[in-house]
Amino acid sequence: MRRAAVPLNQSPRLDVLHSNLLAELFRAQRQGERLMVLDFGYASPSTVEFFSQFKCRLDFIDIYSQQFVVEADNECSHGELVKQFTEAINLDADCKLDICLFWDFFNYLDGPALKALMVALEPNIDQYSRGHSLGLLNARNQLPFNRYGIHSSASLSQAEREGEQPLVYPHSQRELNSLLDYWEIDKSRLMPDGRVEYILLENRNPQPAAGRFL
Repeated sequence: MRRAAVPLNQSPRLDVLHSNLLAELFRAQRQGERLMVLDFGYASPSTVEFFSQFKCRLDFIDIYSQQFVVEADNECSHGELVKQFTEAINLDADCKLDICLFWDFFNYLDGPALKALMVALEPNIDQYSRGHSLGLLNARNQLPFNRYGIHSSASLSQAEREGEQPLVYPHSQRELNSLLDYWEIDKSRLMPDGRVEYILLENRNPQPAAGRFL
């Protein structure tokens, strides 16, 4: 298990956020194999405690703190971006992920960067892979600068992040569907504050499967 460092003197106030979709991540698991989970955030104690009930491998990369994300260079080529994301993810190609916890990271990537992330992650995604992410209903809504974790199968934990919030790129659901390549948005639910919760399924079929969208 890889864990991002959490300062001992840091004790941000945690809020619990109800989730209508989180339980969907744990359907159709691989039989007889440990759960493979990639968390794009920091090593939230609540997430670690939640997954302690499973036989699993849990990887944290705290992608928000990566220098190439904090100091984003819009002049980077597609190949350079793919290389940076691949090094940050740091998984063997034969490691197939069951769950990807993207949190709100997509909102901090422009279109080319998001496409590069998808290329870097592609070797680790197969038919059993599922993803969870948070977005915005529209550009008029404000994105809180939070850290996230799993509190329970029906709730998230969130706490305000320190530092300056990076530039936000709010992507509509239609735009996300065009950028996420081999993922499709299977379900989405609007939250009370204008954020949107998404469940992603692997679908390399260019035609969405009938009945998978709600």
